[in-house]
Amino acid sequence: MPGGAVGRQVIIVADVVAVDPANQIVTLKGPNQTVDLRIADQEQFKLTAKGDQVEAKFTQALAVAVEPATRK
Repeated sequence: MPGGAVGRQVIIVADVVAVDPANQIVTLKGPNQTVDLRIADQEQFKLTAKGDQVEAKFTQALAVAVEPATRK
């Protein structure tokens, strides 16, 4: 199955609008979109609170698969 993935690094300045301690996920609202990010580093997560403004770096990816159409 031919295909591939394309990724690009994204840096945004965003507001922390929600914090989910059970899953270590923060919801960030930036100028163009709102994203949920998991913060793997427990110590860094502890420093993040709703209402903070942060700079976040993440990789945004798109995976694509191309397959031949079946003939009818």
